[in-house]
Amino acid sequence: MTNSWQMIRLLGAVSLLCGLLIVGTQVNTAARIRSNQETIMRESVARLLPGIEKQIVYGIQPSGDLIILPGIEVSGPRFFAGYDAAGNFLGVVMEASERGYADVISAMYSYSPDTRTITGFQVIDMKETPGLGNKISSDLPFLENFKHLDATRPIATVKHGAKKNPWEIDAISGATISSRAVGRMLQKSVAEVAPVIERNLDRIKRGQ
Repeated sequence: MTNSWQMIRLLGAVSLLCGLLIVGTQVNTAARIRSNQETIMRESVARLLPGIEKQIVYGIQPSGDLIILPGIEVSGPRFFAGYDAAGNFLGVVMEASERGYADVISAMYSYSPDTRTITGFQVIDMKETPGLGNKISSDLPFLENFKHLDATRPIATVKHGAKKNPWEIDAISGATISSRAVGRMLQKSVAEVAPVIERNLDRIKRGQ
């Protein structure tokens, strides 16, 4: 009985120590993780909007109204507005995600409300097949789709070599599933966020 009780006490102490170590590690690294995430997001926005000097993060409320967020750690629908050194509005950057071949693909893309076109695209996180699906982040002909992609009509991904219209995405040969996931995510995101931006465009251009 004595030995059993000592073993129980030892296991309890070890469990408590492990729990404290886990919680302590999470608390100590949470701020650093948030900081790194914010840096990655803001750098991605800067790459998608060349010439940007100022960024404002707008949160979208359930009513459709906008609020200026203090940082990216706030959850909920949002987008980034970019401005040059003179305060001129350059465009917005939005987030999108969709299930691909292996897992969810997360991306960011730049959008011009004035021309209603997508002007850039960047994958943030994915686990697509190396050498096939993961080409959506590096294949130059595929990325050319997003330099002036018409968003006034439903965005659609078509078979490689079959693109005929400015709202179509020319898929990567051998990576059709991943390519189609990109088309779906962009169409869904534009349909949800672009109307909110258009209703508040004057305010966004003023950076208020």
